[in-house]
Amino acid sequence: MASYVRLMRPFLRRKWWLPFFAPTLFLSLVILLPFVLLVHSTSGSLDLESAYGSGAIGGLWQRALYNSAVQGVLSAILSAILGFPLGVFLGRYTMKNGSLIRSILILPFFLPSIVVVTAFISTFGGSSTLGGIYPSFRVFSTGLTGIVAVNTFFNAPLVAFLTSGAIERADVTLEESASTLGVRSPAMFRHIWGRNGILAALSGGLITFLYSFAGFTAPLVIGGPSNFTVEAWIYFLVKTLSNIQLGVLFSLMQSLILIVPVTIYLVIWSKERRVTTAFARPTGYRRERGIFYFVGLSYLSICFLLEITILGSLAVESLTFGRAGHISLNGYSLLFSGIITNAFGISPLLPFLNTIFYGILTSLIVTLLGALWITGKRRARIRPDTLLDSAQFIPLVIPSIVMALSISIAYGSNFPSSLTWVLIIAVQSAAAIPVVMRIISSGFASIPDSLWEAASTINGNAFFEVELPLAGSTIVTALMFGFAISVGEFTATNFLSTYTFMPISVEIYVLQSQRLLAASYALGTILLVLSVIFFYFIQRIGRSFETIR
Repeated sequence: MASYVRLMRPFLRRKWWLPFFAPTLFLSLVILLPFVLLVHSTSGSLDLESAYGSGAIGGLWQRALYNSAVQGVLSAILSAILGFPLGVFLGRYTMKNGSLIRSILILPFFLPSIVVVTAFISTFGGSSTLGGIYPSFRVFSTGLTGIVAVNTFFNAPLVAFLTSGAIERADVTLEESASTLGVRSPAMFRHIWGRNGILAALSGGLITFLYSFAGFTAPLVIGGPSNFTVEAWIYFLVKTLSNIQLGVLFSLMQSLILIVPVTIYLVIWSKERRVTTAFARPTGYRRERGIFYFVGLSYLSICFLLEITILGSLAVESLTFGRAGHISLNGYSLLFSGIITNAFGISPLLPFLNTIFYGILTSLIVTLLGALWITGKRRARIRPDTLLDSAQFIPLVIPSIVMALSISIAYGSNFPSSLTWVLIIAVQSAAAIPVVMRIISSGFASIPDSLWEAASTINGNAFFEVELPLAGSTIVTALMFGFAISVGEFTATNFLSTYTFMPISVEIYVLQSQRLLAASYALGTILLVLSVIFFYFIQRIGRSFETIR
């Protein structure tokens, strides 16, 4: 068998290069090529020296860069500090309905940014109950403090999620052997399971920095112009002032800056130890529960309470109370009334259908691209830290508004207006690739190459019969994140969509712009309920994979 595998390896390597390049080709056609065409079309009017030398533009760039850097650094530090202990607890201990607990915990990351910002306003704003009783809490709904609080609420669960996954893949056999030999917990943390957890937390912190540096919704809604990030100013320059040249100039400068943290992220990612399924923690493995377990459980309970308080405020604020304390559903009735229909010229159900349609297609496309990429990479024997990996992180470098602008200019003239949804799904899929690739790559890394090689020798389907059952939970997680990023992507979708193709996230922003706050709260509550239902079905799918395993 070994000789047969050696003879087949050259063929397998050539055969699997094409699917390995599939995501790179997709990103090139959706982001890189349109961006190059956009820069080329505006290069004649771009003058970096004179533009930056002018006092107004130079001062604007410096202020925007300062805001982005401060918000990114503070959000990354707080997300890592708050998310790492939670990830350690979830990674070290198993609990009943643990997968459901993680899904609820990661829920803020799955919601559109406009929904979370609205939830913070309804919880801590001046007109909220909590903000009225404790005026000092209002700082969490306005200015720099509010922006950092929103970013941390978004991304701390992501840090915990990545950290727990990395710790779970630690070599449990080595840990048990070390414990038998009397090795103490601090030493095991440093040499066995803590290293991967720290690296995962650092990578999560860098992702938080990248998302916060290019933040848009929170600075726009609760920050104001004095807290605008580079991305917010690019949006304002392009969308409001129609100054495409200056917007492209700002985006080029931002892209050059973001190359540095993306490179650091790739280096950290490549340092993570790969552990095979033969040594990873088995299903149902339970550790002894001592003081650290109950401290972690208390911390998890506090996180759940905070999440329920903030997100639950949406449901409370969507209700109005009459004189006798009677509950009124005016926000919901307004949402589905003729007023909204006349204002938008569409059916009230259309944004719901658009959101579900975009989310399902985006999650399927990006997960398929991720599966092709990691499968081709494994078959072609490509190292995990290759330079080609950097191509998958192009969406973290190019601003979303410029991504939408470039793709609309490159392909918009060839697309009839009835196919605008194709451009929206393409941009949302591209935006989801970095996170989904990270998840799929980490999940498949624990599967030994010998398993698919053995399946190939007996003419079996290595992917469907070996890898997919072993990495089923990884595929489910990738689908969840793909759907979440599709629902939450706001900047590019808002730029491309019209009322006909408007998703819920854009409709919430439009309702807030028209001061229809009750309707926006009601719509946010509905989206929250839909997300929980979606998570439930995804969990059912995940359990079916576990039975295959």
